[in-house]
Amino acid sequence: MKRKLKYWGWGYEDKSLSNEETSNLLKSLTEFGISGSEKGKFPSLDSIKLIKPRLKPPKSLKTICTEDRYERVLHTFGQSQPDSIRTFLGDFSNAPDLIAYPKNEADIINLFEWCGEVNAALIPYGAGSSVVGGVTSDVGENYNGTVTVDLSLMNKVMEVDSESHAARIQGGARGPELEAGLKPVGFTLRHFPQSFEHSTLGGWIATRSGGHFATLYTHIDDLVENITMVTPVGKIQSLRVPGSGAGPSPDRLMLGSEGSLGIITEAWVRLQKKPTFKATAGFLFSNFLVAAKSVKAISQAGLYPANIRIVDNVELKINNASNGSSTLMIVSFENSDHPVDAWIARAEQCCLDNGGVIDVDWRNNPSANQESLVGAWREAFIRMPYNREKLTPRGIISDTFETAITWDKFETFYQNVKQTTELAILQTTGNKGAVSCRFSHAYPDGPAPYFAFHANSEPNRMIEDWLAIKNAASDAIISNGGTITHHHAIGRDHSKWYRKQRPLLFEKVLNRSKEYLDPKGILNPGVIVT
Repeated sequence: MKRKLKYWGWGYEDKSLSNEETSNLLKSLTEFGISGSEKGKFPSLDSIKLIKPRLKPPKSLKTICTEDRYERVLHTFGQSQPDSIRTFLGDFSNAPDLIAYPKNEADIINLFEWCGEVNAALIPYGAGSSVVGGVTSDVGENYNGTVTVDLSLMNKVMEVDSESHAARIQGGARGPELEAGLKPVGFTLRHFPQSFEHSTLGGWIATRSGGHFATLYTHIDDLVENITMVTPVGKIQSLRVPGSGAGPSPDRLMLGSEGSLGIITEAWVRLQKKPTFKATAGFLFSNFLVAAKSVKAISQAGLYPANIRIVDNVELKINNASNGSSTLMIVSFENSDHPVDAWIARAEQCCLDNGGVIDVDWRNNPSANQESLVGAWREAFIRMPYNREKLTPRGIISDTFETAITWDKFETFYQNVKQTTELAILQTTGNKGAVSCRFSHAYPDGPAPYFAFHANSEPNRMIEDWLAIKNAASDAIISNGGTITHHHAIGRDHSKWYRKQRPLLFEKVLNRSKEYLDPKGILNPGVIVT
């Protein structure tokens, strides 16, 4: 039997937190005064109220469209905090009327033509893992219906160029499908976002995804060789070359367009050989800002570790990976060509020079990533996406936001954003809650701080409380010189602050691009171009 995805949470129906994991999570939150309300239940599929589909596909599209109840419910929301709350409250008033599963570009072109004729909004779905409202089917009252487009049937590795280390892959390929197609020829894309299992190549490109690896090639941008995107007025296909200085890049227009200008159907991407040399070490620091100095030293030494993360003690405690009071650093190196001992030894010295103490030694230790706090954090990180479905029914807000800032502004930025978020939680809920931070990525000129916050609320006011906290944190990011997002994209949730961040003239250029490529305004209304 085919595994079914949850409409109420992350991943498949047969995967969730165990009772013990749930109990540990709830217990750790009580340390911060977070206990939530009496547990409620997500609505059953049969109990969810859906409006009758307002659209009927023409005969030419009937075989690729469905109005199946489960499919409509599943494709109503992504994985954001408000998506979770609205699912819990049974608010499917804006469910898409139809779900389309195109098999080729001709199907997409036909969908564009029909949606334009009947004034239907069209939402490219990827795999639905957006945490910022990027696929949420809220399109306003100016449309006669909504069609969500799922590219999961366009999921093949089409061609591998072993000599150039590149592959042509369809946009609907999910992470595991993509890697399975490359494995027989000994390659990997080496792009592993936390959403890897439930996100697609096209989605990564459309949202400028950031992968698990923390330095050097951190974004999908760096791995793209060319892109093919189908728009309502034609197809854009960029030239496949290793690099080019020929004017403004068409790839840069398509990267980050979030389905507002077209649908990414395939791309050539740069591959790497599977790594054979690996080493991981763990270090403990007295506090987050001291640990950040080691990250800066390593980032500016040209070592480019595969992974370098620092995790503050609040996040370690919430995820049951704490030893009491320390900030944890994890640093890893890998290579397919040569040993990495010299690089990790130098990184270790940077940590020791800045007051770090060894938690896990890398020497002759192939299982270092599974030991002590390093191993505990690794397991917690893998399980984190499942937390929210246990917390939302208890009225506990659990969300994240991330950004990037230059090193010269970092300390003031970190303190202001953290304090502002804590104050917003206190003023909104009457409790300080918990605000944590880790680094997800690091560059020679600055880090990417990744914040998480947890707070008490009640189901009937969770969205209002979440929005008050989200607004305060986002305002603090912008006013202190950060970007509204490093890798979570814009969606509907970040649109207000994206408009503040981007230059006014660039906004006008984007608007003109939208007017030309999507003249009837059917593509993902409310996202990127509003």
